[in-house]
Amino acid sequence: MKETMLILHFIGLAMGVGTSFAHMFLGPTLSKLTLAEAETFKTQTKGLSLMGTVGTVVLLGSGIYLIIPYWPVILTLPLLIAKLVLFVVLVVLIILINLGARNNYQNQDLATLKRIELLGKISMVIGVAIVILAVNVFN
Repeated sequence: MKETMLILHFIGLAMGVGTSFAHMFLGPTLSKLTLAEAETFKTQTKGLSLMGTVGTVVLLGSGIYLIIPYWPVILTLPLLIAKLVLFVVLVVLIILINLGARNNYQNQDLATLKRIELLGKISMVIGVAIVILAVNVFN
């Protein structure tokens, strides 16, 4: 069962962090489009954001299972605590990004787009930091 959950965890990781990287690489393309083209493009990439959210849920579910053996000694593992705190921050950022994106599809607000872009960059850095911490904790 542990191997299955670990596989699911890695799939969720690829989906979640991969979405951040995809948005980072799609950003320059989006900035070169007209407003109408950009709106069509954003609508067509909604599935990508959904993939990131699903990946995060898969990470959460499999992560809960995988961390159960570490609960008795969690206070002796500061890197694991940092990883968990960063994951909570990442979930909050994803919620804020999704809320902003939902509002932006209705209002077309440039300030909201800029905020989403900034939150996306921050979430990508946090996602990479979580991976680095995980490698160091479980190595």
